[in-house]
Amino acid sequence: MATEATFDIATPQGRRWRRYQFTAPVRLTIEKSKQRNVINARGSRMNEGGLAVHADTKLAIGDETEIRFLPPHFYPFVRLRGVIRNRAGDLYGVEFQATSAAEKEQLALFRRILARWDGA
Repeated sequence: MATEATFDIATPQGRRWRRYQFTAPVRLTIEKSKQRNVINARGSRMNEGGLAVHADTKLAIGDETEIRFLPPHFYPFVRLRGVIRNRAGDLYGVEFQATSAAEKEQLALFRRILARWDGA
């Protein structure tokens, strides 16, 4: 599936980061009670702190997840940890979490990708 991106010119007051509109496949992996669930979702908005995903599967607020997606016009996949923070219908807000050195490196890479978009 192809990815597309557009960029919000203005940052609404109260937001820490500029929001980017995009469409890309997102894979969420949630491990709970020694059970692993892989959910294919669709990303629709992102910023340095997280992203919004549309999922047909009901997710629980507070679930920790591995997030894997291909940002528009970039390769390779970005793999980050996150926590489901909010829900509105089938739209979920996922906040990025970086606890290991590898995760911090992936988050730094992702932030460089966004900075590149700002300069384009």
